[in-house]
Amino acid sequence: MSQQGADQQGADQPSAKYAGARRRALKSGALNGGWLNGRPVALRADSLRLERGVTWLLGAFIVVQCFGLPLLGVGPWALWPTLADVVFWLALLGAALYRCAVQAYLRPLWGALLLVTTLSLGSFLVLLVMQDGRLGVAVPFGAFQLFKLLQTLGVFWMVARLPLHRETLLTWQRLSLFSFVVMVLSVTWTYFAAAIPGFFGEFLPRGRGVAGPWEAYYRHEELGLGTLGFNHAYVAAMVLLQGAFLMMLRPARNHTWILLGIVVACFLSGARAGLVGAVLFVLLEGLRTPLRSTLTVLAVGVAGLFAMPYLHADLNSLIARQATILDAGDTGNLAGRGEIWQSYLNSLSSDPFRLLLGSGMGSAIGNHGVNAHMLVLQVLYETGLVGVTVMGLLFWLLFRQLSRVHSSRASIAIHLLLGLWASSFAAETLYPNPAFGSFLPMLALVLVVALTPLDSVPLQTYQPTDFTPVEWED
Repeated sequence: MSQQGADQQGADQPSAKYAGARRRALKSGALNGGWLNGRPVALRADSLRLERGVTWLLGAFIVVQCFGLPLLGVGPWALWPTLADVVFWLALLGAALYRCAVQAYLRPLWGALLLVTTLSLGSFLVLLVMQDGRLGVAVPFGAFQLFKLLQTLGVFWMVARLPLHRETLLTWQRLSLFSFVVMVLSVTWTYFAAAIPGFFGEFLPRGRGVAGPWEAYYRHEELGLGTLGFNHAYVAAMVLLQGAFLMMLRPARNHTWILLGIVVACFLSGARAGLVGAVLFVLLEGLRTPLRSTLTVLAVGVAGLFAMPYLHADLNSLIARQATILDAGDTGNLAGRGEIWQSYLNSLSSDPFRLLLGSGMGSAIGNHGVNAHMLVLQVLYETGLVGVTVMGLLFWLLFRQLSRVHSSRASIAIHLLLGLWASSFAAETLYPNPAFGSFLPMLALVLVVALTPLDSVPLQTYQPTDFTPVEWED
């Protein structure tokens, strides 16, 4: 090697002497700001440790999504804490102890989420102004919806400040793989046997007046819910979300088995809208799938058809339920949704004020005893035309941001959102409600990863020229 080449190689790598001096400066607090690993950080040893701790806790948040059952029966059933709740609060505490700005490319979306949360607080005040008859029911549900929005905002804020290096994403990939496999296996198990819900039901308060919908879960009145929650629409949405996230984190791998796992679990969950969203996602991803993978999916489908007569005794009612998707125009297949939708539309048409500003967060269950089972109608009833407009602008911004990334992760995220929107025609998939647990906070984490450029700087690369002044948030 020539002397010139050796000099160039030395210039391209940080010297051990410089790295050692920098570490000593970090410990002494001499460096109070700059760029490290391609992002601004508060260059203090305790801040770096807190940041690593938050990264680890968010990894735990990912893996515990496969277990959405409550840990304690404290307070109303909708607020019974889960593992995801506990991990969230620990991570938020750690994130609040150090200062760091949201990544620049995420600030438009961060601002939009702040606006949505602020307007939701205003909608909750509308609920108090309207003074409908069942205000005692509506207020707790509205408060829970705000609580879930704040959790979503908190997760986005934490992840948007982290350096999502390849090492971090590799760790999250392994955790997501474990979580997804447990989801699929537990959904399959609980379709054919009641052992899981029966076992966990022994550790929490029982009785429908106390446990609410959890009582039906522990009695195994709905099959195929796994260890995720009491609502099959949520189960299907979470399986789709975790499967898509796993695909984002392993873009160069074969995803055939993940797609099959998504479809099988969504089918066994009994969620018709969820199955439609999953199938749409699989079809959209099929546009990017190699021929070999497509043939594999077809072969498994044919094998399933041949195996169906042997499974018909166990799957008879489920097959009949899911087959109604093919005749969605028949109002008899809507499980009462036609009457629910008509009731909501009648309420909106009879009061122009409700149509403009809505009836307030939580008013859907308070006034009708049941959610609208349609995302747009739910948003329209509770937040009015103003809320529908804001929601449309939020997702327009989100799709625009994703389309600008030009990465496989962003493409998968776009297909995921299209699948979730397809399911929202018969469910409140993208709306905060007690049935959907930590779905929205997890979706916020997934979208931040999808919006992160693929050329993130590896954890161990550091150049002295990366140092530039940076302004910090107060």
